[in-house]
Amino acid sequence: MQSMVSREYAFDPLRTVENQEGELGEDDTRQPTTLLSVCRAFIWTICSATTIYETKELMITHGYHYPLTIAFRVFASILVVYVILIRLSRESSSIHKVEWWRWAIRKPDSGGLFLHAHLGLMIPASITAAASLPLLLEGLLHMPSLPVMVMLFPLVYAAESLVLFVFCSPSARTFPWEAVLATAASAVVLYNEYRLIVQGLIWGIIGILSIGVSKALLIIGLEKVGSDFHSRFSAYHAFMASTMILGMLISGVLMVRFEMAQFLPLQFVMPPAYSFFVVACFVFTTISGSSILAYTPLSCEAPQSPFSDISACNIQYLLSFLSSLLVLFISIYSTPITVSWVQLVAYLTGALCLVGSEQMHTLICRGLHNMQLQAHKLIHTSPGEPQKLSRFSTTLATLFAIVLTSWTFSTLSASSIDALSPPLPSKLDTLYQPTTRFEIVVSMYDENHADIYTLLSALKSTTFLNTLTPKITLYTKNPTHALPSVQSELKAKTGADRIEHLENRGREGGTYLHHIVTHWDELAEQTMFIQAHAHNLRELIPRINSYLVSESGFLSLGFAGVSCTCGGCGDRWGWKDKAGVVPGLYKRIYGVPCEGDEPVLLTYKGQFVASARGLKGVPRSIYEDLLETITRNSTGAGGVDNGEKGGVVGEDTPDNPYFGFTVERIWGLLGQCATDQRVAVKCPSLLSGMGRGGEVGDCGCLDIKD
Repeated sequence: MQSMVSREYAFDPLRTVENQEGELGEDDTRQPTTLLSVCRAFIWTICSATTIYETKELMITHGYHYPLTIAFRVFASILVVYVILIRLSRESSSIHKVEWWRWAIRKPDSGGLFLHAHLGLMIPASITAAASLPLLLEGLLHMPSLPVMVMLFPLVYAAESLVLFVFCSPSARTFPWEAVLATAASAVVLYNEYRLIVQGLIWGIIGILSIGVSKALLIIGLEKVGSDFHSRFSAYHAFMASTMILGMLISGVLMVRFEMAQFLPLQFVMPPAYSFFVVACFVFTTISGSSILAYTPLSCEAPQSPFSDISACNIQYLLSFLSSLLVLFISIYSTPITVSWVQLVAYLTGALCLVGSEQMHTLICRGLHNMQLQAHKLIHTSPGEPQKLSRFSTTLATLFAIVLTSWTFSTLSASSIDALSPPLPSKLDTLYQPTTRFEIVVSMYDENHADIYTLLSALKSTTFLNTLTPKITLYTKNPTHALPSVQSELKAKTGADRIEHLENRGREGGTYLHHIVTHWDELAEQTMFIQAHAHNLRELIPRINSYLVSESGFLSLGFAGVSCTCGGCGDRWGWKDKAGVVPGLYKRIYGVPCEGDEPVLLTYKGQFVASARGLKGVPRSIYEDLLETITRNSTGAGGVDNGEKGGVVGEDTPDNPYFGFTVERIWGLLGQCATDQRVAVKCPSLLSGMGRGGEVGDCGCLDIKD
């Protein structure tokens, strides 16, 4: 949802305190700040922070990975509450003595809510506002770091200012340089983020920018409506009603197309109490302040009559800033997560750029004066002349606040990571003496031979492997590659040292298990397992350059930081450990059962590096059992729910077994690295790569050399 107010009054959080007071002339009959105004501002701040944090928890921790469904329910709930509040307003005049009735929204004096002469002018803003919520929720789902999402909130105001300037709105007569500075600061935040994901980056930024664009389009539309209060008043209602209806339409169609069609059995498996709580937070946030990122209260603020019966506080931007700080604190305090001091300094600097030096100076002076007045009241003395501070002093105070706040939050982040429990000790086969230093095992079907040669050349040219001569073993499951003559040609074209043909069973997991079991006494000191069509090759090579060393015991080359609980393992791609493979395997490897809520790190994409000492530290019988399960005619274990890429609904075939997706995710457990939560927290995404202060042990477990 988006703001319902005019920039002439409540849309401009960047005005100076003097300007705010000057706007209240003797002919201005607007109500002064009341207790209800303060209550609404307080409610929005708490509800906004709670909504953002709990929505992330619902989608990630509680496994409800359906942002479009959430958006649809939110729009529907807000529409119902909106209609109820308008109906209540009819009775507010007769029972106005009951204060809570003043939360009812005033009904237009004439015309309907949904059909209005100026509805067409509101449609661009309504469409953008309706699209912003599902986009933002998609960003929350796919962006691993919640703090980085809230640190981008200044982009809302930057987008609003820039759009108004581009369309030559009277509300923006000069170029908004502060918006450029805020955008640059947000770019610094993203550049230093260690867990960027393409989907989260795209949807999150578009969603945040959509909020600002919608605000700007609403202002432009209202300027075209004219200055007549009743026309603008009705236009506000038309905007809000059309936004909710369009929101239901957009999110509903996308929900049916992308979520219900694939995950219908799971669509409504949602904790009822938690679902109601999250939706209620959305409703309270919207009714009290419109947007979940930017406080722009539902009020016309015109001199004649308020849109709502509650007068709005003129502190929208400061409350938005406070809400983002609150989410930032809760996120870092409750969940171990890496937030660098560079990101925090950039975020605070960008936020304060939008406030402006003039207003910062005024706010600091006024705050200091109010503190002095309160101190004099406590000691019952008369206050003297207000102390005047120079701009140099207030600038130093602002810089000190930025440094202190950044240090506090970054220290809290580091402390939460240091407090993580150590991993379980690895069982290594220290007696094994390998004859091969490094081997690359490639699983192939019908990939292009030249592409495989390019892949192997890129791998061999990486920092560590460039110092070695790795042995290359290529397993092919293509029936046409069974002939020795074809294998000889394949060997020549790909540059492999050895070609071995296997029956097409068990996906790449079956290939890797076959290699481990068959060559148990010939395993290389370190082995890289990879598919012929490597995923994210552009980001994969930097990961190998940064983290593959001679001490690497296990190094995942896929998604980073995805964990599940041992007793109920699953992920947002629809996979669930229905057969209890994870807890069973945990007990067989470590000799003790795992706690139900103990986190276990998952691996993806079927590409990783493992040492022979670590692989052989796990009993050979475990690999044999897994190989037998994944290659039999019908696995029936470790199911993947409908819609998993690579599988068809109802299909469980030997060449594409459901159990193959389970094996893909448990290689970290077999490599005895899945219990190291420091790896789960500190390993950057493939897109971000090793950042400032990164170490080789951040993405994998190292074998301790004798």
